[in-house]
Amino acid sequence: MAIPVTQLVASTYDAVVNERNKAADQWSDTSAMNHLEKIGGIKRVDGGPKFTPTLDYRINQGLDFLATDTTATSTTKTEVLTHAEYTPIPVVVPINVSFFDEAINAGKNQKVDLVASIVDNMITSHDQGFETALFATTGGTDGFNTFVDIFTEDGTGTVGTIVSGTETWWKNQFKDWGTDTTTALLADYNTLYMACSKGSSGRQPNVVIGSALLFGNFLAANQANQRFLEATGTTLKYVKLQNADYIYTSAILGSTEDAFMFNTNDTQIWVVKGAWRQRREAVDFVNAAMWNVKTFSVAQLITRNRSRGGRFWS
Repeated sequence: MAIPVTQLVASTYDAVVNERNKAADQWSDTSAMNHLEKIGGIKRVDGGPKFTPTLDYRINQGLDFLATDTTATSTTKTEVLTHAEYTPIPVVVPINVSFFDEAINAGKNQKVDLVASIVDNMITSHDQGFETALFATTGGTDGFNTFVDIFTEDGTGTVGTIVSGTETWWKNQFKDWGTDTTTALLADYNTLYMACSKGSSGRQPNVVIGSALLFGNFLAANQANQRFLEATGTTLKYVKLQNADYIYTSAILGSTEDAFMFNTNDTQIWVVKGAWRQRREAVDFVNAAMWNVKTFSVAQLITRNRSRGGRFWS
């Protein structure tokens, strides 16, 4: 016998209403992670003890304009390629659920699907953890790099085992914008953008990620014809700094006056193939009436061309 419509409505109505009115993730903002994923800033790579992106860091030193057609050419060993080294970092998000909680939330008319909600929270927590770590203070999070360390306020520092004090070609670009939020602010942004571009039309920064404070200052300083926006229908999506999408994230504290610009061909989050939001099998605890499942990733923030990235700071 088919279940009467009245019973179906009675058993599902409260659950549907509750789901539609569920509180939003008040702690979650993964704007940077979402955008980096969209524009190629998260790259799946083979695993290994180190991530070693190859660098092409200087012009061939044997280049020469020949004085005559018999002028001797250079016999110096060609050294134009090297690599940086980064240590992959494991990240885990565990969830533990008691058999009791699972049992009492198993009815057809339950208000919240316990397991689905916890798994959704697990994935959101994973991405939020990365978002926060990308903009953590100096020193990173348990070895996971931060934009603050990769793009320093003066271009110095050791990144990828390369010391920019010795290898000056490895220094990032930087600009102290002071406190001026008028047209001088735009001039400073453009100065840094051009420095990162190095005259190139193909390796210019394609993203700028700043604090809400700097993003607001940027909008206020722009004139109408300087706001290059992409539109879908009538919805404006991204504010542009020349050819770069300008987004902001709450992971950069509101009082922090920083913005980072780079090209996602050069600066990326490298993740091990098969170990990015990998869901492990659920297992029972031996000494507790609970089960556990984990989301697991292995990743690192890397740059292969630090000199094409920049830090806007005050």
